Amino acid sequence: MKAKNVLLTVFLISIFLTVYSSNDLEEVFRAHVRVLASDSLQGRGLGTEGTERARDYIAREFAQAGLRAMPGIEGGYLQSFSFRQRLAWIPGTNIVGYVEGSDPVLKNEYIVLGAHYDHLGFEKDNGEKTIYPGADDNASGVAAIIELGRYFAARPGLLKRSLIIVAFDAEESGLIGSRWFVDNSPVPVENIKLMFSFDMVGMYGANNGVHLRGMGSMENGVETAMHKAAKTGIALRNTGSNIERRTDTAPFGDAGIPAVHVFTGTKSPYHKPEDQYHLLDYVGMVKIHEFMTTFIPELASREQIEPAPALIAHAQVQAGKRLPRLLFGFNLNTGSGFHRYDDEFFRANSLFATSAGFYLQVPVSQLLTLQQEALFDVNGSKIEGGNFRRYSATLPLNLQLGTPRASGNPARVFVFAGPYFRYSFGGTEAGESIDFDLFEQQEWGYSYGLTLEVFMFSIGFTHRRAVTGLFNDSDINVFDSNNYFTLGYRF
Repeated sequence: MKAKNVLLTVFLISIFLTVYSSNDLEEVFRAHVRVLASDSLQGRGLGTEGTERARDYIAREFAQAGLRAMPGIEGGYLQSFSFRQRLAWIPGTNIVGYVEGSDPVLKNEYIVLGAHYDHLGFEKDNGEKTIYPGADDNASGVAAIIELGRYFAARPGLLKRSLIIVAFDAEESGLIGSRWFVDNSPVPVENIKLMFSFDMVGMYGANNGVHLRGMGSMENGVETAMHKAAKTGIALRNTGSNIERRTDTAPFGDAGIPAVHVFTGTKSPYHKPEDQYHLLDYVGMVKIHEFMTTFIPELASREQIEPAPALIAHAQVQAGKRLPRLLFGFNLNTGSGFHRYDDEFFRANSLFATSAGFYLQVPVSQLLTLQQEALFDVNGSKIEGGNFRRYSATLPLNLQLGTPRASGNPARVFVFAGPYFRYSFGGTEAGESIDFDLFEQQEWGYSYGLTLEVFMFSIGFTHRRAVTGLFNDSDINVFDSNNYFTLGYRF
């Protein structure tokens, strides 16, 4: 009986200590976020005094957490850089620390834990200041890496590989700090084997779990994460292979490094003044912390960390060593159409026109791409007594000439031109069905336009013009013409 009582007492004490420790860590997270999202830091805007105060706070916390200053960085914890924005050069600072691994060989390989600390700053309107405190975005992520750094600095024997802990500047201005870090890495970039970006991790409960976007960019990464999650009881959501392009994972992925976006979701006042520290789920942040303190050591102790084949191919594309694979997407065109009367001095009045469908891109070179589209098309013009409309299948084939795909820049601009074929299977003329004994069902023409792609999205202008007539009677010269505003998404 006494032995049972002793075991029961030990069990209850261990539960108490665990609960106490978790509650204590919640308050630590709350304290970090309260400071970083306070009005005194004025939204941590780029190049402002608020950002400098955030930088000093993070560097001090790195030192107190026991993180070492990174060899190869002249400023100790501070990796300074500058970049041009319009006519001004803007200073920026990454804060970098590390924990050395215990294995004599693997300690020369690195896992990066990163989080951006800048935010949107403040706005002034009629003398009133509106601050964007950025509690979830991304004081939460900074708090996460500080405490993970503290945990592993106190337990260096857990890690065979070394950890680099880095708070990035200028993420909101285009991932500038993280791209600078990759391009000016204090260690050989090929020795960085894996990267985690903690960006918005403060809403675990509201979003029913945490995303590990890009976990599949590491060979067997998804299986490893799911196995560990099953043991720890954490709810994992998106663990796909696509590396998130809108956070600091992108520059690492472009360099061929598996990169994972740790993210609880957008059910928070994202990019709004209401993103304040008291709204965050600190219990959920502790849950994520506890998962990562078991997951990271397992990864750091693996014999090898390898990128997935798709990531290797992506990195080769970015480096200009190969062209991307076939690309698929969706286009939506909205605008107006009219009929041209080439033998007359007038043209028909315009009518709303639209088309939508899928496209396939075949890269020919870094500058040239062939694009085939398959569209459902509604076209026509105003006529006496009403509207003339056709419902068609349209197949444009365009050659694109644009900026290089392999520049590492998420934006691409191109012009395009090419022929199209259209087959009309129905329509109306002033409310009556079209008589295809009178009207031609098949049409040939050409398209041209201009498009801007940013990440997976595109926006542009398309002009489509027929060279074959509307009527079966070749003596009647009436031709279709359309102008579109085009939106696209690449899968």
